[in-house]
Amino acid sequence: MSSAQIKNSFSSIGEVDASFSPATLSLKLSINQHSVRYFVVSQTHQQVIFLGDYSLHHVTNSSELAVALEKILEKDEILKLPFAKILIGLDGKYSLVPGELSHIVKTENELVSRGSETDIVFESPALVLQVLKRFFEQSELLHLNATYFNLLPEYFDASKEKIFVNVSKGYLDIIRFNSENKLQLMNRYEYQTASDFIYFVLLCCDELKVDREQTELVLLGEVDIQSKIYDMCYHYFYSITFIQKPDGIYFSKSFESFPKHLHFNLYNLSA
Repeated sequence: MSSAQIKNSFSSIGEVDASFSPATLSLKLSINQHSVRYFVVSQTHQQVIFLGDYSLHHVTNSSELAVALEKILEKDEILKLPFAKILIGLDGKYSLVPGELSHIVKTENELVSRGSETDIVFESPALVLQVLKRFFEQSELLHLNATYFNLLPEYFDASKEKIFVNVSKGYLDIIRFNSENKLQLMNRYEYQTASDFIYFVLLCCDELKVDREQTELVLLGEVDIQSKIYDMCYHYFYSITFIQKPDGIYFSKSFESFPKHLHFNLYNLSA
């Protein structure tokens, strides 16, 4: 692997102390070229107790990402705990395919996240996988968007149409279910400005014949009410909300001010 110096910054919320047995904890870890981020969840109480967030800088390819990841895993003491369960969400490019076809279309360098009817086939950088297998022998690899398959149908409301938009650094995912609560669209678009962002949202609305005056725009991810993206959306949608956490998961007191729509796809990641 490259010996390039990878710089990163770290922030955290909560703590993992001796009162928690690792055998009662699960780890939910996500990786992309911008960040290595993880939540620690108490399985006993279904409670999020810790967030560790590494912002990566100057990582431009999978080789540099593997180097950065390896350094983080070597020094982070929490990530060395013998967790009862480890879920790893990769966040690269993906495509949706019918479940019965995923084994046919998947290439050697791709993995599959299973859905009830549709699967996610996604990129799996070989060098990153080598690092993960070395540090986490017993883990499950998913795409982060698997959360939307498993959880967003619970937010379906027959009385009000919704379109979900996950916001991340440099890309957005648009997710839409039809009137029968079946997945109609899940697609990713790259953007640089708020104008780019709203262009793709409006494009999907036009293609799906979405009535923006009658449809609730539900935002997830790295966006808040002060952002230019929110302001832009406000001009085009009558109703905008941020997704709320599901009823079955809780947060420790340290997360009192943590916006629950932020990293929704990671803390809710499940196989």
